[in-house]
Amino acid sequence: MKITDVEAIHLRLPKVEEVADGTQDCLIVRVHTDAGITGLGEVVSCSYVARAVVEAPRSAPFRHGLAEIVRGLDPRDTNAVAQAMIEGTAWYGPGGVTRHAMSGVDMALWDIRGKETGQPVRKLLADSAVDVVPCYASVLWPASPGLGAESARTFLDQGYRAVKYGWAPMGPDLDLDEELVAAARAALGEKVELMVDAGRAWDLDAALARVERFAPYRVSWLEEPLHPYDTEGYRRLSASSSIPIAAGEAVTLLEEYEQLLERGRIHVVQPDLGRVGGITSGQRIAELATATNARPVPHAFGTGVLLAASAQWTAASEQPLTEYTRAPSPLARDLVRHTMEFKEGMLHLNNAPGLGVELDEEVVDKFRVR
Repeated sequence: MKITDVEAIHLRLPKVEEVADGTQDCLIVRVHTDAGITGLGEVVSCSYVARAVVEAPRSAPFRHGLAEIVRGLDPRDTNAVAQAMIEGTAWYGPGGVTRHAMSGVDMALWDIRGKETGQPVRKLLADSAVDVVPCYASVLWPASPGLGAESARTFLDQGYRAVKYGWAPMGPDLDLDEELVAAARAALGEKVELMVDAGRAWDLDAALARVERFAPYRVSWLEEPLHPYDTEGYRRLSASSSIPIAAGEAVTLLEEYEQLLERGRIHVVQPDLGRVGGITSGQRIAELATATNARPVPHAFGTGVLLAASAQWTAASEQPLTEYTRAPSPLARDLVRHTMEFKEGMLHLNNAPGLGVELDEEVVDKFRVR
């Protein structure tokens, strides 16, 4: 089997708000083969730039786009394709948007491998993979503490057992930050887990002050309180915090995760499979997490393609848990028909081969950037 083409499917809502919601525009990758099997992947990046990385025509050595690099390769050999993409983009890689774009291709290759063998991706990763994965609802903070009760009530009615709120208005004001957390805890009650995503808002001293103020509200983890490359800050914060510290969605390379895990000593590591090089690289990060006693939990604030890949990947881990974005964007909610079923805070996975997802072509046609 050979790769015949890599299709970059660029989607964008007519109106994009300036908020921390990456589901307003996205880049989906569809890899085609000479066997008629196609695979889907998602790139989590600046979609316009990542599209160019996929589509750039053949040029001088090491300057080709990913489609040119992987065409003719065997899609079942994910390691060889990954190495070809790394070597072929050496002039403008290896990290950043280059690695983000590679992620979509790699994810699609695992989808193809599953379809070719008739196995769900999780079974390709581990014979012990589970069929039911816990998930948490993931949303942005409401504009004020008083507005949190409505969303919390929705999650409670739907059976979620864990909820994460993140980003603005959290950040500049300590008292407001505590009010947000206190309101969320009061609305969710004592039985539902609460995670807090700070959106890289503070320095070490400010983060330590938040840990002290948030502690009474039983926060399951405090996510991205510091700049992603503040390894020393993470080391000091992780050593003294009574709340587990989570980070990692913003970095891409294995050596960057080595810094966060081996020196930063974070408790929860959050690779985004649409940024780190896909499932192939995600496996290496999971191994590193195990070696440093950290829990790998995928960052998955995207479309149903990323959600499915993340659920399959974490289903093969020892402590499965995945993010389930509840963003209102139709790209997050309607783009994909998937075979997972959500019930009482859990994603139930069946044995559909590959990732178990298909694009709704009407949604693609409506939002595609030509």
